[in-house]
Order: sequence, then C-alpha cells, then structure tokens
Amino acid sequence: MSPSPTRLETARATIHAWQCDHMGHANLRAYGEIFEQALWHVFTAIGLTPTALRTGPVHMAGVQQNISYKKELYPGDCVAVRSTLIDIQAKRLTMRHELVNVETQEVCATCELTAVCIARDTRRPVEFPPHVAAAGRQLLAGGSVPA
Repeated sequence: MSPSPTRLETARATIHAWQCDHMGHANLRAYGEIFEQALWHVFTAIGLTPTALRTGPVHMAGVQQNISYKKELYPGDCVAVRSTLIDIQAKRLTMRHELVNVETQEVCATCELTAVCIARDTRRPVEFPPHVAAAGRQLLAGGSVPA
C-alpha cells in the first residue's frame, strides 16, 4: 500500500457578515477567496514561492476549478483549509482543498484545481523547474514539506 499524499493546512479564516448573501450564509465569492488563499500556500510548499513567481522564469495559470458546496457557513464560523497535491505532471498539477468548519470539523466545501506552469515570456506551457517537480513528487509520496 503506497503512502497517502501529504496534507497541508493552507488557510484559516472567519466568515464575516459582509461575505454573506441575502439568505444569510456565505456566498460563492467567500468560498472562492478562501480557496484562492490556500492555493498559493501549495505553490509555496513546492518551491513556487511569491518571489520565485514574481521574478523567476515561470508563472502559473489556473485552467480548471471545480467546487462542491456541502454545508452552509454563517457569520462567525471559523474555517480552515486542508490541501493535498493529488497529481503533478511535467507541466501541470492538480490540488484538492477541503474547507472545514473548525468548530464541528465538518467538510463544508471541496475544491479541485488544475494549474499549468507557463513561461514568463511566452505565456506557453513549460515543464516545472526540477526542484519544483521533485518537491511535488515528495508531497505525493507522503513526505514532508521541503525546507
């Protein structure tokens, strides 16, 4: 039996009244914003740090995102996101996020996101730098986050 991929806590937030719709629960935008915060932590964990993405030869581009809403969230609810890198290929990766109500530990939403590594200058898909690919494979194998 192969080890499970490493799961990382990648975001924490509190739901605010201004993030809610006219029915009183968190709107779609609130979920999206929290998942957006989480994805940057996954990138950082594999070496695609903010500095590397601002100044290095590669960028990332999201190409598909699927969100499943499972449980409503209300103002004051504290949430955490647990993220797992579930696939990494030469030029793309897929991560899965679970948004959990901290108080109840219920999974309130899941998000699966696929992103492609692109060249800074041409904006065309390119292979991940070797250190990024190695770090991704390490997380997939259940290893710790590289230093």
